[in-house]
Amino acid sequence: MKNKIIFIINPIAGKGKGRMIETEIQSYFSQKNIDFETFLTESIGHATEITNQVLTKNPDIIVACGGDGTINEVAQALVGSNVALGIIPIGSGNGLAANLHIPKSTEKAFEMILNAKINKIDAGKINEKYFFSNMGLGIDADVINNYAQTKTRNFLGYVTASTKAIFNFQPKKFSIELDNEHTLDDDFYFVFCSNSNEAGYGISFSPNAKLNDGKLDFLAVKKLNFIQQIQFSANVLGKRIEKMKQAKVLQVNSVKFNSKQTKTIAQVDGEAVIFNQNSIEVSIIPNALNVIVPN
Repeated sequence: MKNKIIFIINPIAGKGKGRMIETEIQSYFSQKNIDFETFLTESIGHATEITNQVLTKNPDIIVACGGDGTINEVAQALVGSNVALGIIPIGSGNGLAANLHIPKSTEKAFEMILNAKINKIDAGKINEKYFFSNMGLGIDADVINNYAQTKTRNFLGYVTASTKAIFNFQPKKFSIELDNEHTLDDDFYFVFCSNSNEAGYGISFSPNAKLNDGKLDFLAVKKLNFIQQIQFSANVLGKRIEKMKQAKVLQVNSVKFNSKQTKTIAQVDGEAVIFNQNSIEVSIIPNALNVIVPN
């Protein structure tokens, strides 16, 4: 046999589609001259553990089958390695997969894995954790935290989580150092660092971001009143955030967030993460990850 491929599957992704995808993988790849294995995740963080374990088998490709959270967990262990990341998007948001133009059709995604065209993409780093799409410390973090607690894991659930955040969010005080040169000191409604031009569900806070330009796209939006929050949402949907006078948009290599609070809720690739420190450092690592993309 040739080409060792490992599939790491989140069985509850896509309303349980993950359980079905394992059967489809077994059926499709058993007909090919391919050496492959499948593994199911059981909890948050398990995909990273599995990836570290299977790297000892020297695979050519490790495929993440799930949403942005599963993809992030697998990719955490692949940064800097020669092993290629494959993606079969079966989550709810699928922001990174959309930016990479990964097919939504399962069979086409399988064909893409077999063709194995590889591109290198950058990785963001937030303290000691990697991200591949984006991270945020403003209202988006509250939205994701709300979303994690809802049972409706679809666009309607996302809208509900967003509405709750709009009515309850309190701006956060940060002193933000950009490239160790410029400092922003204010109450912020939205602070965001992105490597990808899509955050999921077709929504983009950084429409000009590129996955392989060696830069982070940084967005900071100062405290907004309710009317301005509505305008912000409209500008996001219209992909014209830079038109808002309260918004600062630029490309950077590094960002340092300083706060008086010792606990900060962040969203990292669409998952809620708690940082128990008052300083958070974000940077970019160029060409950090090999990813399989369509021809």
